[in-house]
Amino acid sequence: MKSKSDDFNVFKNKLKRINKVNNKIFLKYKIKQAKDIIKLASKVFDNIIVAFSGGKDSLVALHLSLEIIPDVPVLFNYTTVEFPETVKYVKKLQKMWGFKLYIAKPKTGFFKAVKERGWASHENRWCCKMFKDDPAYDFLIKHDFDAEITGTIRTESIYRRWIKPITIPKKNPPIIRIHPIYDWNPKEVWEYIKLHELPYNPLYDLGYRRIGCWACPLNGPSHYRRLEKTHPHLYRYIENYLPRHPFFNGKTALTKE
Repeated sequence: MKSKSDDFNVFKNKLKRINKVNNKIFLKYKIKQAKDIIKLASKVFDNIIVAFSGGKDSLVALHLSLEIIPDVPVLFNYTTVEFPETVKYVKKLQKMWGFKLYIAKPKTGFFKAVKERGWASHENRWCCKMFKDDPAYDFLIKHDFDAEITGTIRTESIYRRWIKPITIPKKNPPIIRIHPIYDWNPKEVWEYIKLHELPYNPLYDLGYRRIGCWACPLNGPSHYRRLEKTHPHLYRYIENYLPRHPFFNGKTALTKE
C-alpha cells in the first residue's frame, strides 16, 4: 500500500519533469522567436537602434540584438531623474560589451519643468512626452534611424496587452518599433538573465521592481519608503521640494508598483 510520502515523491518527480518541459519550450521557442523577430526586422529596415533604459527587459532585448546584429547602436534616454546607479550601470555595460552608445537628453531639467507645470498625474502624464518620448524621437529622426528595438513586454500593463512584434506609431515620420520579447513575462526575463549570467542593474538587488525616474509621482508609497532607506539624500531633496510632491502631500499614488 502506497504511503503519503510515496505519493509526494511521485508528485515531486512529475513536477521536475514539468519544469523541464517548460524550460525546454522557453529555450526552443520563445528565445528562438525573439531572435527570429530581430533577424526578420534587420532584413526590412536599414538603420536600427536598440532602446536601452538600463532595466531588465531592455537588457535582454539588447543582448539578443547584439547576437544578431553585433554592431547595432544603442540609445539611452537620460531624463535627468535617473537613479545614479542606472547611469553608472549603462556606462559600465557599454565598456564591457563595446556597443556604440548614444544618449538622448531633454531640452530642460525635470525639476525646472515641475516648477512651471506642477507634478504630473495619472490623467496627465505630461512628463513622459517631454522627457522620454520627444527626446528619443527627435534623436532618431535627426540621425535617420527608421526602427528601434525595445524591451517592451505585453504583460507589463493592460495598455500593452495587444502589442505585436512590430508596431507603427502614429507619429509622422514614423519610427517603427520592434518588440522581440513582446510575448515574454517577467519570470522568463529573469530566467534568460540567469541563463546567460547577464550583469543587471544593481537597483534590483536593493528591492526596486522598476528602475525608472526616481521622483515619479505615480510610484507607489513603497517606492518612497525604500528610497528613504537606500537614497536618503534624494529622499530629503524631494521631501523639501516645492511644489510639494504628491507623496508628501499625504496623497497616495494613483498606480501600484
